[in-house]
Amino acid sequence: MQTFNQIEAFFRPLPANIAEFIGSSDYQAFSDDSLKDEDNAAWIMRLELNTRQPWLDCVQWIRCVDRLAENDLLDGGSRFQTFYRCWQDLRTRNIVASDGLEASVLHSIWHRWFQPQRDELRIQTWENYLDAIDTYHQPNLTIETLQDFDRMLDALAGNFFQLFPFLEPHQFPGARAIGCIDQFYNIMRDLREDADLGVCYFPKEILDRFGLDRQQMLDRTAIDTANYRDMMAFWFDEYLPPLIQNSHDFLEADDLHPSWQILRYWSLHRYSRIEQVFYVCNLDYTQFPEVYWDAVRRDLDRDRSSWMSNVI
Repeated sequence: MQTFNQIEAFFRPLPANIAEFIGSSDYQAFSDDSLKDEDNAAWIMRLELNTRQPWLDCVQWIRCVDRLAENDLLDGGSRFQTFYRCWQDLRTRNIVASDGLEASVLHSIWHRWFQPQRDELRIQTWENYLDAIDTYHQPNLTIETLQDFDRMLDALAGNFFQLFPFLEPHQFPGARAIGCIDQFYNIMRDLREDADLGVCYFPKEILDRFGLDRQQMLDRTAIDTANYRDMMAFWFDEYLPPLIQNSHDFLEADDLHPSWQILRYWSLHRYSRIEQVFYVCNLDYTQFPEVYWDAVRRDLDRDRSSWMSNVI
């Protein structure tokens, strides 16, 4: 893996927060995702414009449909389904919606994937991602088995990592594998937030194995049980290593586009921070958010200060 002090693009300025460009706070949804998006992708704002814009577009599309689906869960609406129907018109009949959010996002997609020729792989991947959003944004969602959990990681982040730009065909499987790792860490990071919203992604099979249940995760009483920390150790010590092994070739690849090299570096640092904070908190997901988001803010401030010192 290349060291990132050798990647010139990594030292470009952060002209603004990425959240301002991708709609982190748009629409009624479970939360304002601005800081999450900075955590995930502030590095994009360092890229030169001709490299940055395809990344911004893709992240904006993903954030948009995610928040539309959350909005529908909250108010019983159908904005996601409206978007999905408009997408089908584009995919099957090359018709772009004429107004509203659908027109803006789908015209951007049309420009990227339908002109001058169709990018069939990404078109199908986007279709799969929308299906996954529909499947996993359901009230009282319950994941039954560990295999079902695997499928969820792959359907969500496995798909959307393959949507990102500047991938060669032989790199798609590796991008999918790193996407599964990314989704795993995001689920761990968001355990308390999700619990407060009545969401638990841990499969019933694993909860049962450790004498826990979904309701205990939701009401935060799980941490007081004898086997809670054994369950959390299972996720980090037993479940995670095979995911990492599956992405080994991609993590070590030396032929990635520079933007992907930066993503890889940034993500590995982020995953390490999530895991370290969990152990600082003795694996207590109720204490985790305050410690973690303070650490994110410090890292972002340090990052910007470092850039300013280089400029001056």
